[in-house]
Amino acid sequence: MHPPKSMGIRAALALAAAIALPTTASGERSNVQAEQSIYLRGFVPVYCNVELTPDGAHYQDGVVPLGESTELCNAPRGYRVVLDTTPGLTDAAILSDDTRIPLSPTGETVLASLDHPSLHIRQLALDPGNDVGKITRLGIRIEVNY
Repeated sequence: MHPPKSMGIRAALALAAAIALPTTASGERSNVQAEQSIYLRGFVPVYCNVELTPDGAHYQDGVVPLGESTELCNAPRGYRVVLDTTPGLTDAAILSDDTRIPLSPTGETVLASLDHPSLHIRQLALDPGNDVGKITRLGIRIEVNY
């Protein structure tokens, strides 16, 4: 004759509870704490932005102040900031802080290239050189390094 099913389930639960309780060699319950771990996982989207804020300064010594460029990018592999201008310029340059960067004749000039996330503020000015009347387009963008 077999014991009722409910007795078999009760015996299995009691056995599982006895195994789960830490005991000492003498059979007493120990004060050993069970270790627990918690793992958190988060997803942070890539955010990159560049803004140019005019500072209201006036044209001086042939240089046109453009204002303050603020770039913020959290891309793990970094980013680059590109100035878009009229193609075919041969004498114009951008002044980024104290650095003179000749404008590329292709119309895309890299102002900054970083291999890590960053927040950076730059003062920008345009030196049109002999290309004064030829500059019809001027824009700035940020590109993520994937």
